[in-house]
Amino acid sequence: MNIISYSGGADSTALLIYCRENNISYEEVIYMEDWFPYPGQEMEKYFIYIEKKFNIKITKLPCNRLEIIRKNGGHHPRLPYPYCCRIKSEIFKNYVKEKYGKTGLTLLLGIRRAESFKRKGYTGKGKWYWNKRFSVDYDYWYPIFSFADSKHYCNIHGVNINPLYNKHGLKRLGCAKCYKIGDFKWKKEDKYQLILETFL
Repeated sequence: MNIISYSGGADSTALLIYCRENNISYEEVIYMEDWFPYPGQEMEKYFIYIEKKFNIKITKLPCNRLEIIRKNGGHHPRLPYPYCCRIKSEIFKNYVKEKYGKTGLTLLLGIRRAESFKRKGYTGKGKWYWNKRFSVDYDYWYPIFSFADSKHYCNIHGVNINPLYNKHGLKRLGCAKCYKIGDFKWKKEDKYQLILETFL
């Protein structure tokens, strides 16, 4: 049984196209809410567009930030312990594990080779690297793209990529402020800090 982890990015959308064009079935498409969502309605509108384009329903798992911060001693995720990605994976795992069980799943995720050193070594298929931590036995299938390939693949199949790329001049999506690649110092005037506070 296949489950798609969907981010709203070009690589995830290219994966949806690939599955459709190659008759690869999947049980569910799941989006795990980012810790720092982008302001505005572009992401929500894009999900509506994708749902209509592919005739699917995207399951959206909420990120209960206030509860998570309390469980982590009142600390926001930041270097040297940016726990936000781990928390997202745990929420995703808990949902999937409760609904589908501990075995028999293949997680499908479109990723980009250039985004990390670890991803360069992915073979495309294998055992999920968090099986041991989460006490499950899942397989993964990660089609690996470049940003140019993803955009081209979406374009030739008549599927728009997320408008956030052009609006913010981005080459990747994810949190509006990523602790691993952005400015790690918190400032009172930090606009992303103000955005986060509207969710708490």
